[in-house]
Amino acid sequence: APVTEPETKASEEAAQPSEDAMTMQGIDLYMHKRAASEGVSGKPELWIHAESLTIGDANTYHFENARAVIYGQEDVEEVVIEANRGSFQQDSNAVLEDEVKMTAGTLRMILSDIRWVRPEDGTTGAAVSDSPVVIDDPDLQLKASSLRLYPDTQQFELNNVSGMVRFGGKLL
Repeated sequence: APVTEPETKASEEAAQPSEDAMTMQGIDLYMHKRAASEGVSGKPELWIHAESLTIGDANTYHFENARAVIYGQEDVEEVVIEANRGSFQQDSNAVLEDEVKMTAGTLRMILSDIRWVRPEDGTTGAAVSDSPVVIDDPDLQLKASSLRLYPDTQQFELNNVSGMVRFGGKLL
């Protein structure tokens, strides 16, 4: 009987862009907020600039060397994220992973991955990571097991937090 490849190889290949897939350089990807009126495009809530991009299956784009911006309610750059690679599905979600560095004001966060998730009801998305996060700021150093970031309300949630906080120059 002839020797055949295991069937798992086909599913692994489907998850990754094929060798002959078209690669593009210097690409911008956007997710827009819902427009206030029909026929008018909404403002961006997420912008990703990738040095290289490959189109995968099911309208998924795989990218490398990315800089992403999450916009708040006032359309200002609230959060900047840098990552080595990731994927993007139009109007659904984006994943940034591999040495992720996120900056929000003076807060610097280091993560292994972060996902931008847009709810099906059309409300503004949120940044989510269920991986450990390290937060470094002049006034606080924290470690947490997960993160939820809501740019429109300028709030973030951390789970299982430990660390230290400075108030008025005093360590607490």
